[in-house]
Amino acid sequence: MPATFDLDTVPKSLRHATLRDLMAHIPVPIDVHTSSIDRLHVSTVSDFFGRIFLVSCNGRGAVVGRDESLVRVDHARTMMLSVVTAGTSHLQQGATVSDLRRGDVVAYSSNRPYRATFDDVSKHTYMVDYEALGLPDQVLHAQLARRINAGHPLGIIVARYLTDLGSHAVYLSDPERAALEQPTLDLLRALFAATAGDDTRAREPLHASLGMRMIEYVKMHLTDPDLSIAMVAHEHGISERYAYLILSRSGITLADWVRTHRLAGAARELTRAAEGEETIADVAYRWGFTDHASFTRAFRRTYGLSPRDYRRTNAQHQAEQADGILLNGPRPG
Repeated sequence: MPATFDLDTVPKSLRHATLRDLMAHIPVPIDVHTSSIDRLHVSTVSDFFGRIFLVSCNGRGAVVGRDESLVRVDHARTMMLSVVTAGTSHLQQGATVSDLRRGDVVAYSSNRPYRATFDDVSKHTYMVDYEALGLPDQVLHAQLARRINAGHPLGIIVARYLTDLGSHAVYLSDPERAALEQPTLDLLRALFAATAGDDTRAREPLHASLGMRMIEYVKMHLTDPDLSIAMVAHEHGISERYAYLILSRSGITLADWVRTHRLAGAARELTRAAEGEETIADVAYRWGFTDHASFTRAFRRTYGLSPRDYRRTNAQHQAEQADGILLNGPRPG
């Protein structure tokens, strides 16, 4: 389960100290400065993806960063990448300053002082050890504090991927998150290499991770009614024909795979929700089915019952199980 934090739940007199304590205990300790406790607001959701730490943050009224004293503290050298999802932020590392807006990605190092503004901004920040990226320092440092999504086609793909990952993946199961570690590292490795001008070094991890990244993208957009091979291909910068080929190598026919997983998700919800709490149409729509009749036909073919009968049968089964527990009572120890 992801760790969540909301500063608004903390008494105002304790907010600054509480926030500084929180930031001091993340993998890369960060200092926080504010000129107005009344304006200060921060809420975060964070979790690990193997060697990758993700913190999604919404904040205002603060300047965060690392000064020389924090840089000198012994820690694993870490690259950080932030993708802005709303608002604006200004980041400075060394002599380089970037004004960041929605969709921008910036890379910065824990090994050098930096400062970033939080003024009504939302962003996802990824922290990755240098060792996990396995690239020379000069490659990793080529784009420090610059908008890394600008000027290279791969930057646009990475910005979309990091935005999706930050929005959806923290809520996946532990095994699903663990499966995302390697393709994410491969994609970041390719990005750093490509933007440093080393296309040969970028090509292998980019190609190796494509299939997994496409599958995870489909999983994260499973409930989107507009999900299609065209959408998948566009997001990954490839042709539809090549997208079909890559998925087929993983044994996936997109339309069948999506339909099967959507039906399974709808079936789980019908099992949990009692009749009257939610309509069949509501469940169908939430799982990407825009036509109630076609959803019912597909559901019956897969499960042998209409969605309504499936829910009633499961509700009756659960009631019988509950009655059995009440009638039999606990067994003597």
